[in-house]
Amino acid sequence: MTCMTKQALLDICKTNQLYRTPALNDKLYCNFKGFSNIACLEEYVNLKALFLVGNVLESLDGLPPLKDLKCLYVQQNCIWKLSGLENVENLDTINISNNQISKLEGLSCCKHLRTLICTHNRLTTLESVQHLAECQELQTLDLQNNELTDPGIVDVLKQLPDLRCLYLKGNPVVSNIKNYRKTLVVSIPSLTYLDDRPVTENERRTCEAWFEGGLEAERAMRTKLKEEEDERQRKNHEFMMQMRAQGHRERRKRMGLPEGDTDPDLDALSDSECVFDEDPPELVEARNRLAAYTARPGEEEPADVSGARQGLAQAGKPISEGAWGGSAEADSRVYLESVKAAQRELDTAGSGAGHTAGQGQGQGQGDAGNEEGSPLPSPPAAAQPEAGAQAAGIAREGVVGPAAVGAGTEEGGINDLD
Repeated sequence: MTCMTKQALLDICKTNQLYRTPALNDKLYCNFKGFSNIACLEEYVNLKALFLVGNVLESLDGLPPLKDLKCLYVQQNCIWKLSGLENVENLDTINISNNQISKLEGLSCCKHLRTLICTHNRLTTLESVQHLAECQELQTLDLQNNELTDPGIVDVLKQLPDLRCLYLKGNPVVSNIKNYRKTLVVSIPSLTYLDDRPVTENERRTCEAWFEGGLEAERAMRTKLKEEEDERQRKNHEFMMQMRAQGHRERRKRMGLPEGDTDPDLDALSDSECVFDEDPPELVEARNRLAAYTARPGEEEPADVSGARQGLAQAGKPISEGAWGGSAEADSRVYLESVKAAQRELDTAGSGAGHTAGQGQGQGQGDAGNEEGSPLPSPPAAAQPEAGAQAAGIAREGVVGPAAVGAGTEEGGINDLD
C-alpha cells in the first residue's frame, strides 16, 4: 500500500503530461497506484474528473472541497461504506463498481447526481437500496450483478421521477418480478432503456395496454400499431409520388413537352409485353424428334423437350423407347462413330461426282462450275438434333444415321470431327 502524498501526485502529473501547477489541472489519473487513502488534493481545486481506479481505498474520506468535481471513478477498490462525499456536492457521475458495498448511503448530499454505477457489489435487501429514493435527479442507475431479491425495489424506483436508464440484470429479482419488463416499463414512465435494449414508444403503449386489459388488450394494441405504421408508410409513399410527379411536370414544361406526370425519358418506351423471337424451324424439328423418344432414366432434360413430349402425348402420337447404352459416355462414343462414318460416305460420294464432272466438261468448265457454287449431292433433308442433346451424348433409335448427319453437314458443323 502507498500513501497519497504531494510528491506522488506531482509525479503522476509529470507521467501523464499534466500541469505541474495543481490548480491548472481539471483531471487527475491516480489509477492502480496502490493508494490506501485520499489525501493532499486540496490544491487541485479545479478538478472536474478524478480517477482512483484499482487502488485499495476502504472509504472516500479525505476528499477536500472540490466544487467543480463532476465525475468520480473509484471502482475496483475495497470500499465497504460510502462516506466523505459531503465536499463534492456538485458530483454528476460516480462509479463504485467492484467494491464491498452492502448498503447505499451518503449519496443524498450530492443533489445533482445523475449517474450511479454500482455493479458487482453486495447489495442484497430492499433496505440496502432504499436510500436511492433521496437521489431525485438520478437518470442512470446500474445495479447489475448484485444479490437483490426483493420485488419491492420497484416501489423504490418509482420514486425517481427522471430515471431513464436502468440495469438490473444479474440479480435474482429479475426472476422474482412477474412480467418483469412489462412491469418496470409501466411502473417507470420516464424509462427509455432497460437492461439490454431501449424502451420504444410502441413497446410502452403495448405494455400499458397489457396493464389495463391483459393479453387481449395487448394484442389489440399491436394490431392498432401495425395499422398506424401501414398508414404512415402509405402517406409517405403518396407524398413521394406527388413530389416525383411534380418534378416530372416541371421538367416536361422546361423541355417544351406536352403536359403529363410521367418521366419524359420513358415516353419512347412501350408498355406492351416483350415479344421474343421464335425458335428456328430446324431447332423445333430437332426438339420434336428428340421428344418422340423417352428420356434417359435418372437424368434431367431441358424443359422445352419435356414440354414437346407432353404435347406429342396429348396429341395421341406414340412415344418410342430410346435405345440406351451402359452410360452417357458410351452413347456419346457410338454417336460420334456414326457421325464419322456418315461423313466418310459423304466425302466418298462427293469425290466420285467431282471426278465424273471433270472428265465430261474439262478442267476449265469444272472450275467454272465450282465458282458458280454447284452443290455436292446431299442426302435427304433431316433436322439436326439440338446441340445440347449432342453434348449430353443422347443417341436414340432413329436419330443416329446418315440422314441426320447430312443435315448437320450442310450447317458446316461436322467437318472438324475427323
